[in-house]
Amino acid sequence: MDRETIVKEIKRIARETGFNHVSKRKFESKSGINEYQINKHFESWNEAVKAAGLTPVDVSRIDDTELFREMKDVFVEFGGVCTQMKFDKLCEYSIAVYRKRFGKWNNILLAFKAWLEESGQEFPFLNQLPTATNLPKVEESILKEKGKIKPVSWDSLGTSTYGSFLNFRGLQHAPVNEQGVVFLFGMVCFELGFVVESIRTGYPDCEAKRRVSQKGDKWERVRIEFEYRSSNFDHDPNGCDLIVCWQHDWPECPLEVVELQTAIQSLPKLARE
Repeated sequence: MDRETIVKEIKRIARETGFNHVSKRKFESKSGINEYQINKHFESWNEAVKAAGLTPVDVSRIDDTELFREMKDVFVEFGGVCTQMKFDKLCEYSIAVYRKRFGKWNNILLAFKAWLEESGQEFPFLNQLPTATNLPKVEESILKEKGKIKPVSWDSLGTSTYGSFLNFRGLQHAPVNEQGVVFLFGMVCFELGFVVESIRTGYPDCEAKRRVSQKGDKWERVRIEFEYRSSNFDHDPNGCDLIVCWQHDWPECPLEVVELQTAIQSLPKLARE
């Protein structure tokens, strides 16, 4: 697979669909070319689209109505409300687009349901969608606990924010984004049995080796993607072997996951000399 073939396929799919843009999801489904092959030749999907003379899709400008129409079409075609993992495979847009705008999967479904009701759309699987009354009232339950004092919090001034106090070696606060995960992994990777070969901006983020036998000092190659939460992962799983994250919140994840907030608990807070 070379760069020229990918560009030709993008142009072909654009002609067939009649649009001047092609989403990565549609390209992969119609061409059989996966994300790993794309990233071998392009820094990003938008770069590949531009190389084909097309206009990249700015997902931030897609309105809610378009996202919900696509969601409705996916559910109707599937025959019911599917899991978020299945939805991510069937939908024109990545699940990450929905998460960024509406939050967790349950909140996405609630927003979709509200749109159906407001727009008067007919949907045969309305009874499969959650209701707001089914959501646990966490704050209320906490306040009902005897002797429980709710910590004081203030309105943000819009300045830099930090994670909870961690005080782990040179890192005072817990990560709040993917960059923090990369930094923390770099601090502890060898103790966790990894050595890093390279870090890059394309997918996957990291090429490394991990120890598979202490007795024979044997190592194997592993491709790593960094995420703040495992559920933020929105790539082709075939192009990656492992997710390293701060918080593992995706039980259905098809890949092996290293959750750093758990992994570092067995490590000393002060680095050994």
